[in-house]
Amino acid sequence: MRVERQERGPRARGRRGGGGAVLGLLVAAALVLSGVTGYVVGAATSAPSAAAAATPTPAATIVTPQPVTPTPTPTATDAGTNVPLDPDMAVDTETLAEGQAGRSDVNLASDDVQVLNWVETDDPVFFITIDDGLKQSPAVRDFVAANQIPVTAFLTEFAVRNHTEYFQEVTAYGGSIQNHSMVHGAFTDPETDVQWEICETQDRFEVQFGTRPWMLRPPYGAGPNDPQVLQYAQECGINRIVLWNVLVTDQNQVEYWDPPLRAGDIVLFHFGDGLEVGLEKILELGRQQGLTPASLEDYI
Repeated sequence: MRVERQERGPRARGRRGGGGAVLGLLVAAALVLSGVTGYVVGAATSAPSAAAAATPTPAATIVTPQPVTPTPTPTATDAGTNVPLDPDMAVDTETLAEGQAGRSDVNLASDDVQVLNWVETDDPVFFITIDDGLKQSPAVRDFVAANQIPVTAFLTEFAVRNHTEYFQEVTAYGGSIQNHSMVHGAFTDPETDVQWEICETQDRFEVQFGTRPWMLRPPYGAGPNDPQVLQYAQECGINRIVLWNVLVTDQNQVEYWDPPLRAGDIVLFHFGDGLEVGLEKILELGRQQGLTPASLEDYI
């Protein structure tokens, strides 16, 4: 610690004469002694002692990292539930026997609206579909790109109207952008304008994305065989109404109608938080069954 000296006021003048001289000598001697003492004190308080300088700085505490328990590899039945098919979705649905690699001429030429929950195929493939579009996660886009996943995106128009580039990038690996209605109104709700939900989306997506959808996924999977739904779908250019038979929930739980994952299964996801985790999980479950994701567009 450095000792700061304060400036003092002017010294009192001594008397003239010998007494003044003696007094002056005494004052001078006192000042010299005071200066030497101040120097010694200042040196003692500002410089570390030899003992203090020799004391080593304590070494940093070394923390041994604890072993991390690896996340278990999912199995074919991991978090899976055998979910019964909703009766409204099961009535008169079809599989497409022509579904093999490369969209068949029969399916391509057909103007009839077909409803399907899965694809009947001998190819070791399954299909990834993602709904809505409320979240546009860069992590999902990067994961899809890194794994070259063919994604069929069933989009809701109000959620994606300002995000053209993102969804084009997500579907750039053999996928496509398809119709999931304007505002997600249930087609079985009497207050839903089914024609507007289907046909307005067709027109807007053709302008926004440059292609007109030809697949439709009804919101909530409701009313796929309703005569009004089939009528407006066909009138506005839809010839496939695509449901699903495997669901990956927003909590990345896998629900099956008939586990494990099988060839031709159509898997439903939603654009939400943590979607990349669910995608990684379903890819691993597919690998365990010898399956890889393929373009739904090539099979129906």
